[in-house]
Amino acid sequence: MGHPPLEFSDCYLDSPDFRERLKCYEQELERTNKFIKDVIKDGNALISAMRNYSSAVQKFSQTLQSFQFDFIGDTLTDDEINIAESFKEFAELLNEVENERMMMVHNASDLLIKPLENFRKEQIGFTKVHFLQIYETFFIAE
Repeated sequence: MGHPPLEFSDCYLDSPDFRERLKCYEQELERTNKFIKDVIKDGNALISAMRNYSSAVQKFSQTLQSFQFDFIGDTLTDDEINIAESFKEFAELLNEVENERMMMVHNASDLLIKPLENFRKEQIGFTKVHFLQIYETFFIAE
């Protein structure tokens, strides 16, 4: 779905068609701005949830690593030794996964969310303010 081009020469005629095309561009700018705001908001919520999840998994991993059987008798049984080692290995795997997840979360924030915020503020915001200034100047001149 494309928009008809805005011709510079049409602005002097100030035809209803030109105003309608201009209105289409303004609505598209608003729609795009709202969409990017929603992406940023949902992305930040997801990143926050992932950080909370990662924190819970790391806490669980620490609990697994700190687990120890109490001695009953002189030594631990083979099963007890295997269970304790399995807990430690699983905890190490969880830590590795969470370290990678946190790198992904950090990259998502730095490479997706922040550039979108900057684009919305610098490009769309600037264009919107510039458009409103010209719009007001035009209608004040009438």
